[in-house]
Amino acid sequence: MKNPDWKREELILALDLYFRLDYGQMHGRNIDIIQLSKELRQLDLHTNIPDPKAFRSINSVSLKLANFKKLDQNFSGKGMRDGAKQDREIWNEFHCHRDTLNKEAGLIRQLYLKPQSKQEKQNITAETKMGYKSDFLFQFHKNRETDPVIIKVKKEMVLANAKTLKCEVCRFDATAFYGELGNDLMEIHYNKEQKTDPGLESSEMDEFITVCSNCHKVLDKHHGLLNADDLKKIIKKK
Repeated sequence: MKNPDWKREELILALDLYFRLDYGQMHGRNIDIIQLSKELRQLDLHTNIPDPKAFRSINSVSLKLANFKKLDQNFSGKGMRDGAKQDREIWNEFHCHRDTLNKEAGLIRQLYLKPQSKQEKQNITAETKMGYKSDFLFQFHKNRETDPVIIKVKKEMVLANAKTLKCEVCRFDATAFYGELGNDLMEIHYNKEQKTDPGLESSEMDEFITVCSNCHKVLDKHHGLLNADDLKKIIKKK
Protein backbone atom coordinates (compact mmCIF):
# COMPACT_ATOMS: atom_id res chain seq x y z
CA MET A 1 0.00 0.00 0.00
CA LYS A 2 1.04 3.56 -0.70
CA ASN A 3 2.20 5.76 2.16
CA PRO A 4 0.10 8.91 2.84
CA ASP A 5 0.51 12.02 0.73
CA TRP A 6 2.65 14.83 2.09
CA LYS A 7 0.80 17.29 4.29
CA ARG A 8 1.21 21.05 4.20
CA GLU A 9 3.46 21.08 7.27
CA GLU A 10 5.82 18.51 5.70
CA LEU A 11 5.97 20.39 2.40
CA ILE A 12 6.82 23.65 4.17
CA LEU A 13 9.76 21.98 5.93
CA ALA A 14 10.94 20.43 2.66
CA LEU A 15 10.69 23.68 0.68
CA ASP A 16 12.46 25.58 3.44
CA LEU A 17 15.35 23.14 3.17
CA TYR A 18 15.27 23.35 -0.65
CA PHE A 19 16.02 27.06 -0.54
CA ARG A 20 18.83 26.57 1.96
CA LEU A 21 20.74 24.07 -0.20
CA ASP A 22 22.68 24.40 -3.41
CA TYR A 23 21.41 22.20 -6.23
CA GLY A 24 24.47 19.97 -5.98
CA GLN A 25 23.77 19.32 -2.28
CA MET A 26 20.37 17.73 -2.87
CA HIS A 27 21.33 14.09 -2.45
CA GLY A 28 20.86 11.37 0.14
CA ARG A 29 24.32 11.85 1.70
CA ASN A 30 23.60 15.43 2.74
CA ILE A 31 23.33 15.74 6.53
CA ASP A 32 20.45 18.26 6.30
CA ILE A 33 18.38 15.89 4.15
CA ILE A 34 19.08 13.06 6.58
CA GLN A 35 18.00 15.29 9.48
CA LEU A 36 14.80 16.37 7.70
CA SER A 37 13.90 12.73 7.08
CA LYS A 38 14.27 12.11 10.81
CA GLU A 39 12.14 15.14 11.70
CA LEU A 40 9.37 14.21 9.26
CA ARG A 41 9.13 10.78 10.85
CA GLN A 42 8.75 12.44 14.26
CA LEU A 43 5.98 14.87 13.32
CA ASP A 44 3.21 12.37 14.07
CA LEU A 45 0.83 13.83 11.46
CA HIS A 46 -0.41 10.53 10.03
CA THR A 47 -2.36 7.75 11.71
CA ASN A 48 -1.97 5.14 8.96
CA ILE A 49 1.52 4.44 7.57
CA PRO A 50 1.44 1.18 5.54
CA ASP A 51 5.20 1.10 4.90
CA PRO A 52 7.02 2.64 7.90
CA LYS A 53 10.46 1.78 6.51
CA ALA A 54 9.90 3.82 3.35
CA PHE A 55 7.86 6.57 5.02
CA ARG A 56 9.61 9.94 4.55
CA SER A 57 12.86 8.11 3.98
CA ILE A 58 16.04 9.92 2.94
CA ASN A 59 15.33 8.88 -0.64
CA SER A 60 11.75 10.19 -0.52
CA VAL A 61 12.95 13.54 0.83
CA SER A 62 15.52 13.76 -1.98
CA LEU A 63 12.79 13.02 -4.53
CA LYS A 64 10.57 15.72 -3.06
CA LEU A 65 13.36 18.27 -3.47
CA ALA A 66 13.70 17.10 -7.07
CA ASN A 67 9.99 17.85 -7.52
CA PHE A 68 10.64 21.43 -6.47
CA LYS A 69 13.48 21.66 -9.00
CA LYS A 70 10.87 21.13 -11.73
CA LEU A 71 9.07 24.26 -10.51
CA ASP A 72 12.23 26.34 -10.08
CA GLN A 73 12.83 28.62 -13.07
CA ASN A 74 16.40 29.20 -11.90
CA PHE A 75 17.20 25.49 -12.22
CA SER A 76 18.52 24.62 -15.67
CA GLY A 77 18.16 20.84 -15.32
CA LYS A 78 15.04 18.73 -15.73
CA GLY A 79 14.03 17.82 -12.19
CA MET A 80 11.27 15.25 -11.74
CA ARG A 81 8.82 14.88 -14.60
CA ASP A 82 5.63 15.02 -12.52
CA GLY A 83 5.01 16.81 -9.24
CA ALA A 84 2.00 16.72 -6.97
CA LYS A 85 -0.58 19.50 -7.04
CA GLN A 86 0.27 20.29 -3.43
CA ASP A 87 3.94 20.83 -4.37
CA ARG A 88 2.97 23.53 -6.85
CA GLU A 89 0.57 25.19 -4.39
CA ILE A 90 3.25 25.43 -1.69
CA TRP A 91 5.80 26.64 -4.24
CA ASN A 92 3.48 29.38 -5.53
CA GLU A 93 2.68 30.48 -1.99
CA PHE A 94 6.24 30.75 -0.70
CA HIS A 95 8.89 30.93 -3.42
CA CYS A 96 8.74 34.74 -3.37
CA HIS A 97 8.26 34.91 0.41
CA ARG A 98 11.18 32.96 1.80
CA ASP A 99 11.35 34.82 5.11
CA THR A 100 7.74 33.88 5.80
CA LEU A 101 8.50 30.30 4.76
CA ASN A 102 11.43 30.12 7.16
CA LYS A 103 9.28 31.46 10.02
CA GLU A 104 6.52 28.95 9.27
CA ALA A 105 9.07 26.11 9.25
CA GLY A 106 10.43 27.28 12.59
CA LEU A 107 6.95 27.39 14.08
CA ILE A 108 6.16 23.89 12.85
CA ARG A 109 9.30 22.57 14.53
CA GLN A 110 8.40 24.44 17.70
CA LEU A 111 4.88 23.03 17.75
CA TYR A 112 5.42 19.44 16.66
CA LEU A 113 8.92 18.55 17.69
CA LYS A 114 8.99 19.88 21.24
CA PRO A 115 8.82 17.05 23.83
CA GLN A 116 5.35 16.08 25.05
CA SER A 117 4.58 14.25 28.24
CA LYS A 118 2.82 10.90 28.09
CA GLN A 119 -0.28 12.49 29.64
CA GLU A 120 -0.33 15.27 27.03
CA LYS A 121 -0.25 12.71 24.24
CA GLN A 122 -3.06 10.71 25.83
CA ASN A 123 -5.20 13.84 26.10
CA ILE A 124 -4.95 14.54 22.35
CA THR A 125 -7.69 12.50 20.70
CA ALA A 126 -9.57 12.71 17.42
CA GLU A 127 -12.52 14.14 19.33
CA THR A 128 -10.52 17.00 20.84
CA LYS A 129 -9.25 17.92 17.37
CA MET A 130 -12.65 17.89 15.69
CA GLY A 131 -13.25 21.66 15.82
CA TYR A 132 -9.90 22.56 14.25
CA LYS A 133 -9.40 23.04 10.53
CA SER A 134 -6.01 21.35 10.60
CA ASP A 135 -3.67 19.46 12.93
CA PHE A 136 -1.37 22.46 12.71
CA LEU A 137 -4.01 24.85 14.06
CA PHE A 138 -4.86 22.43 16.85
CA GLN A 139 -1.22 22.14 17.88
CA PHE A 140 -0.74 25.91 17.60
CA HIS A 141 -3.75 26.51 19.86
CA LYS A 142 -2.63 24.00 22.51
CA ASN A 143 0.94 25.28 22.57
CA ARG A 144 -0.27 28.86 23.04
CA GLU A 145 -2.38 28.03 26.09
CA THR A 146 0.15 25.67 27.69
CA ASP A 147 3.06 28.09 27.35
CA PRO A 148 4.37 28.47 30.94
CA VAL A 149 5.21 32.15 30.41
CA ILE A 150 1.72 32.96 29.14
CA ILE A 151 0.13 31.00 32.00
CA LYS A 152 2.24 32.80 34.62
CA VAL A 153 1.67 36.29 33.21
CA LYS A 154 -2.07 35.78 32.67
CA LYS A 155 -2.66 34.48 36.19
CA GLU A 156 -0.61 37.29 37.69
CA MET A 157 -2.65 39.84 35.73
CA VAL A 158 -5.92 38.34 36.99
CA LEU A 159 -4.72 38.16 40.59
CA ALA A 160 -3.64 41.81 40.46
CA ASN A 161 -7.33 42.73 40.22
CA ALA A 162 -8.93 39.83 42.12
CA LYS A 163 -8.22 37.81 45.25
CA THR A 164 -8.66 34.43 43.58
CA LEU A 165 -8.68 32.84 40.15
CA LYS A 166 -12.20 32.07 38.95
CA CYS A 167 -13.44 30.43 35.79
CA GLU A 168 -14.36 33.32 33.51
CA VAL A 169 -17.12 31.23 31.97
CA CYS A 170 -19.02 29.52 34.81
CA ARG A 171 -17.48 31.59 37.66
CA PHE A 172 -16.38 28.47 39.55
CA ASP A 173 -13.95 29.42 42.34
CA ALA A 174 -11.66 26.47 43.03
CA THR A 175 -10.06 28.12 46.06
CA ALA A 176 -13.42 28.81 47.69
CA PHE A 177 -14.52 25.22 47.05
CA TYR A 178 -11.32 23.30 47.87
CA GLY A 179 -9.49 25.77 50.07
CA GLU A 180 -5.74 26.06 49.52
CA LEU A 181 -5.80 22.82 47.50
CA GLY A 182 -7.61 24.71 44.73
CA ASN A 183 -5.30 27.73 44.58
CA ASP A 184 -3.77 26.89 41.21
CA LEU A 185 -6.37 24.70 39.51
CA MET A 186 -7.56 27.20 36.91
CA GLU A 187 -6.38 26.59 33.34
CA ILE A 188 -5.72 29.04 30.53
CA HIS A 189 -7.80 28.95 27.35
CA TYR A 190 -6.75 30.66 24.10
CA ASN A 191 -10.05 32.30 23.24
CA LYS A 192 -9.28 33.18 19.64
CA GLU A 193 -10.28 31.20 16.58
CA GLN A 194 -7.51 30.74 14.02
CA LYS A 195 -9.10 30.29 10.60
CA THR A 196 -5.83 30.13 8.71
CA ASP A 197 -2.35 28.90 9.53
CA PRO A 198 -0.86 31.57 11.81
CA GLY A 199 2.56 33.10 11.55
CA LEU A 200 4.82 33.92 14.45
CA GLU A 201 2.83 36.96 15.56
CA SER A 202 2.56 37.49 19.29
CA SER A 203 -0.74 37.05 21.08
CA GLU A 204 -2.41 39.70 23.24
CA MET A 205 -3.05 38.68 26.83
CA ASP A 206 -6.74 39.58 26.56
CA GLU A 207 -7.04 36.74 24.05
CA PHE A 208 -6.54 34.33 26.97
CA ILE A 209 -9.04 33.60 29.75
CA THR A 210 -8.91 31.58 32.97
CA VAL A 211 -11.24 28.58 32.89
CA CYS A 212 -12.04 25.49 34.92
CA SER A 213 -11.17 22.12 33.39
CA ASN A 214 -14.81 21.33 32.50
CA CYS A 215 -15.43 24.57 30.60
CA HIS A 216 -12.03 24.20 28.94
CA LYS A 217 -12.91 20.76 27.60
CA VAL A 218 -16.24 22.01 26.22
CA LEU A 219 -14.58 25.01 24.51
CA ASP A 220 -11.83 22.91 22.94
CA LYS A 221 -14.24 20.19 21.80
CA HIS A 222 -16.43 22.77 20.03
CA HIS A 223 -13.64 25.09 18.91
CA GLY A 224 -14.77 27.25 16.00
CA LEU A 225 -18.43 26.65 16.82
CA LEU A 226 -18.57 27.86 20.42
CA ASN A 227 -16.61 30.62 22.14
CA ALA A 228 -16.51 31.67 25.79
CA ASP A 229 -19.37 34.18 25.45
CA ASP A 230 -21.56 31.55 23.78
CA LEU A 231 -20.90 29.10 26.61
CA LYS A 232 -21.68 31.76 29.23
CA LYS A 233 -25.10 32.33 27.63
CA ILE A 234 -25.81 28.59 27.64
CA ILE A 235 -24.89 28.34 31.33
CA LYS A 236 -27.07 31.33 32.25
CA LYS A 237 -30.11 29.63 30.70
CA LYS A 238 -29.75 26.65 33.04
